[in-house]
Formats: sequence, structure tokens, C-alpha cells
Amino acid sequence: MTFRKGIRFTVMSATLALLALSANAQQSVLPQLPEGQTLINLSVTERINVAQDEIVADLRVEVEDRDASVVQNAINEQMREGLIVARAVTGVDAATGHYSVYQINRQPQGGRADPVWRGSQSITLESKDPQTLLSLAGELQDMGFVMSQLSYRLSTERADEVRDSLMETAIARARANAERAAAALGRPEVEIASLTIETGMSYAAPVMMRAMDTGSREMATPSAEAGESEVSLTVNVQAVAR
Repeated sequence: MTFRKGIRFTVMSATLALLALSANAQQSVLPQLPEGQTLINLSVTERINVAQDEIVADLRVEVEDRDASVVQNAINEQMREGLIVARAVTGVDAATGHYSVYQINRQPQGGRADPVWRGSQSITLESKDPQTLLSLAGELQDMGFVMSQLSYRLSTERADEVRDSLMETAIARARANAERAAAALGRPEVEIASLTIETGMSYAAPVMMRAMDTGSREMATPSAEAGESEVSLTVNVQAVAR
């Protein structure tokens, strides 16, 4: 895991702070500062790259026919069979997604119209066991399902754990920097008046499947590799130095 830090702070005299507070009363969180006190606005950001621990696959059923009922029946039957297989696998969560049936014209520009019905329905697989999910995805592909996307992500539980550790570090650094700024101003005492926390997380680009040709009619198991997600936490502090 890689750590990165960022610091931003501003210092305003009591007179300037009062002007800003009167101009933006709705955003004020502090009373009028007495003579000899200084308002310090300070921001500290902690960042860390964390290995992704959850894999997600989206597959879909696609059917085309001149009869809408044939399309829908084929989708329903194939999805039913796919769900039976998916639900039998321990450690993988399966859920159906968007279901759509619509009519298209194969020859929209001139000539004789050739209307057909096209439909699809998706299924989403989620797991913290990559090999089990990838094996199931390959089995569904062998049943006629088409892969839409396959990617890793950071689970909510893991992200929350990381943020908790970042919060303690960021608050400690924010207070230390407020005290350092106050000392530079010749103010021996610092009191934290307000503190807000902002969280964020950025994902790496989806890691798509790699097809493998085994020379067999049986579908090869797809492959995927986990990347990293950046988790960040920002602490905004208003402190009074006196």
C-alpha cells in the first residue's frame, strides 16, 4: 500500500476573519473573535492505494427472432438455467439486471422492410473469491451467455476499514499543523473550533477478461487481475490561536 499526503492551510487575522464572517453569515461556525485571537483554516489529506479485493462480472443473454414470444421465451429459459447454475455456487452472489425486448429493421434504408425482434437480459456476479467466480463465468459463457464486463473493485467493508485508519492519522496531522501555524504567529494556545471530514475513492479502469484459445469447443475460463483503488480522506479544521 502506498501513502500520499497533502496539506493546505490559510491564516487570517481577527479583523479579516470578522469581515469574512459578516459577508458569509450562513457559513459561519464561529462567534466574533476577541482582540488578540487568530482564526486558522487548515486542510489535511491522506491518500493510500489499496489492493482491490472484490471481483464483478456482468454477462447477458442475447436472442433475435421474427417472433417476439420466441425471443422472450428463449431469454426466460436461458436465464432460468443460468440462475440455477449460479445459485449452486457457494461464495458468489448472483442478481439479474436489465431485461429488454425491442423491434428493429434490418434494412432501414430502402428496399423491403425486414423487421425482427431482439432481446437481452443481464446477470451480475459478485465475489471475493476470484477463481470461483471466474470458473462460474466460464460455465455461463459455455451456456451461451455473453460477457459484458469483468473487473475488480475495492469492497465497501475494506474501504471503510482504510478510511478509519486514515481519519486518525489525518486528524493528528491537522492538529499538529494548526499548533505549528499558531507557534509561528507567536500564539501559545490552540483550540479546534470545528472539524469536517471528506472521503473519496477512485477506481482503476476495469480489468477486462482475456480470452484463451484451447482448441476445444468448451469455453475457456476467463482471466482477470486485481489492481488498486485510491482511498482518500480530507480533514478540514478551523482553529483559534490565542
